[in-house]
Amino acid sequence: LQQKYGQRPVIFYTNGFATHLWDDLQYPPRRTSGFYSKDELQLLVDRRLHKTSLKNAQINSAITNRYYQKEAIRATCESYEGKARKALLVMATGSGKTRTVISLVDILSRHNWVKNVLFLADRTALVRQAKGNFNALLPNVSLCNLLDTRDDPDSRIVFSTYPTMMNAIDETKTDGGRKLFTVGHFDLIIIDESHR
Repeated sequence: LQQKYGQRPVIFYTNGFATHLWDDLQYPPRRTSGFYSKDELQLLVDRRLHKTSLKNAQINSAITNRYYQKEAIRATCESYEGKARKALLVMATGSGKTRTVISLVDILSRHNWVKNVLFLADRTALVRQAKGNFNALLPNVSLCNLLDTRDDPDSRIVFSTYPTMMNAIDETKTDGGRKLFTVGHFDLIIIDESHR
């Protein structure tokens, strides 16, 4: 396929029980719960060309200005550059974890690493608080709290509790009647209070 079309394909393989995605130019294989849509695959392929290095990413000091926050952001970016798919930030209460995550989303978005983000928390109050902070610090990005039926679930950043998201996976539809939250919809999932 690469010789015929001049583009390295994204590979899916399965044994009938488990499905794996392998974008061998970017990451090692990983298990996934299904196949990506044509648009989601195109986004993955486009991202190969359009994403830029995070090595010298400029951190917006209006969002995060503490040295340890910037250190956490740089370490996370370095980890992602090294093809890691997960990162864990452990910070004390009141140290600005949400601001740190907002800065990460800002950097990853500006460098074309992510488009759609899911923010999960275990309590409604945390979901509302996070959305308010994101709205204040990234005012030009569309946001949706799935707990609020007035918000547009097709926003760039979606906030939810775990049970609400589990229901939304099957129930939320596009204008055309297709599932909105498909396997490849979110590029980044943030889990607040992950120890719970």
